[in-house]
Amino acid sequence: MSKIGNEGEDIIGRWSEEKLDLLAKYLKAYSVIMNEQKKSWLKDYCYIDAFAGSVRPRAKEDEQRYINGSPIRALQTEPKFDGYWFVDVNPQRVERVRKLREDFPNQIIETYQGDCNDILYNEIIPKIPYSSKKRAFVFLDPYGLQVDWETVKELANTKTCDIFVNFSVMGVTRLLPREQNPDLEVVRQINKVMGNTEWITQIYKESPVTQLDLFGNLSEPTLSRDTIRAEWLASLYTEQLRLLFPHVSRPVLMRNSTNSVLYALCLASHNQTAIKITNELFNRYERLKSR
Repeated sequence: MSKIGNEGEDIIGRWSEEKLDLLAKYLKAYSVIMNEQKKSWLKDYCYIDAFAGSVRPRAKEDEQRYINGSPIRALQTEPKFDGYWFVDVNPQRVERVRKLREDFPNQIIETYQGDCNDILYNEIIPKIPYSSKKRAFVFLDPYGLQVDWETVKELANTKTCDIFVNFSVMGVTRLLPREQNPDLEVVRQINKVMGNTEWITQIYKESPVTQLDLFGNLSEPTLSRDTIRAEWLASLYTEQLRLLFPHVSRPVLMRNSTNSVLYALCLASHNQTAIKITNELFNRYERLKSR
């Protein structure tokens, strides 16, 4: 989540920088492993960024300082990926990504403008079937709740894609009212993102009947939801991912300057070694944060 500066550039907080650092470290490890596989069975491997428009955001605490966004981090990874597929719904953001071809003229960069769910399903996934002997790393870093569960399912079904997903804990929590059951549209929206809403009814409880109305009658029982723990919601999402992918990392919580949880970052993969690497990265990150 970021705000927009006067010139249209993103302004991001410290947690977003830390997320990008984790991404870069994992991409390095991933690329080393996949490059080695090219000596035997692997044809090529690519990087897919479904929200790629934030190319050089500025730091929130110092807006004169530019930060390399996820597209640049991927393009700078060594060994290099065989291709880079960048998606964004905003045409101005896509144009910024296209200009990266000037800085990285020897790398194969493809750009797509449109909804990431449509682009992934109709244009990208068909290019990487299991029979192709290709592999892809997919970065899903939405601004909110833009990634459909059906899209995640299709990526999993390829058996060629690993996904690094930043799940919006805050986005889901904000949809759920405190003093009443959510309406059907909210339930539908959460189901579209998480693939499961059975847990929602469990968090709402009837409050005790202790109040009188204006006529001296007992008021009807009301519903109020429990406080939703971010760790619990993040674990729900990763458990859902485990229905699709054989290996899923534990989630790491991304917090803002007031220590509120905004997102939960995790990796879903078809390779157990990938999860081991990711969990080690997350453990180091949390140890440094706790100092």
